[in-house]
Amino acid sequence: MRLRKFSLAALLVSMPASTKDCNLTSLTITSNSASVGNVIVTLGNADDAQQPTAWLGPVTISTDGQPACTASESVSIVEKPVLLGPDILFVPTYSGSERIMYALDTKTCRIVWKSHIFYGDSSYTHGALTLGNHRVILNKKCHPAT
Repeated sequence: MRLRKFSLAALLVSMPASTKDCNLTSLTITSNSASVGNVIVTLGNADDAQQPTAWLGPVTISTDGQPACTASESVSIVEKPVLLGPDILFVPTYSGSERIMYALDTKTCRIVWKSHIFYGDSSYTHGALTLGNHRVILNKKCHPAT
């Protein structure tokens, strides 16, 4: 009996982390910025003042009223959906038909993850990003589990 309990506990510890706690918020972008709670994201100049679909950068992030940090210039030509999680911001970018998703640390604007080039739309559902035909599972802290 004691061995079974130990085996069950070992099995539970070795299982992948549940993504139930990963909750990304799709930012509602007004003109060229969005805010959620204590986070303000600015995306740079919009492609259309009335109905923007892309922003040229630079991407800046301010948290807790601190001065904004600025993301690398490679994080440019941003499109929707821009997704916010705990201490992480997912920013989809494109050049022609090639797309790349970046994950930025919201306090430093440092790139903490970058997808491979993908083609097609990006979206988020049930603890995973869909990047074209590829799916990226996120861990409990909403970081890619790769």
